[in-house]
Amino acid sequence: MIDAAKFADLALLLIDGSYGFEMETFEFLNILQVHGFPKIMGVLTHLDQFKDVKKLKKTKQRLKHRFWTEIYDGAKLFYLSGLIHGKYVKREIHNLARFISVMKFHPLSWRTSHPYVLADRFEDVTPPERVRLDNKCDRNITLYGYLRGCNLKKGTKVHIAGVGDYNLAGAT
Repeated sequence: MIDAAKFADLALLLIDGSYGFEMETFEFLNILQVHGFPKIMGVLTHLDQFKDVKKLKKTKQRLKHRFWTEIYDGAKLFYLSGLIHGKYVKREIHNLARFISVMKFHPLSWRTSHPYVLADRFEDVTPPERVRLDNKCDRNITLYGYLRGCNLKKGTKVHIAGVGDYNLAGAT
């Protein structure tokens, strides 16, 4: 979640309307605030669980105000009414996608001042003979992807999500 918070343009928070906010939601919001606070949009789901229209309206209002308290007044909260044959209503998903596609994103200070790579693939370039002799040897990998932020230099410390920090041998 921390790594995603650093490079995300938009965070969609899916909130179960029948349950309310979970602790993980607040933890993720805290992580987002620390790492630059990208745009946040809430998506309220499982509204078909409510049989009473009055209770549904009251719950929507309560969750909206709580969402505004945590983010900012007027933060967008989108409602998905429920599932039909195991899928969300096509029109609602279309409206959500259209709303996301026209959003304006402001550049985050962390992203403009730090280089980062959105890797789309990697290759293990360790000589096969070395791996055959010692299966637990240090490996060399090559990452392919898109460099964002500022430039990378040889020898720069890089963080690989879920793996750790390493020195960069080179960048082309």
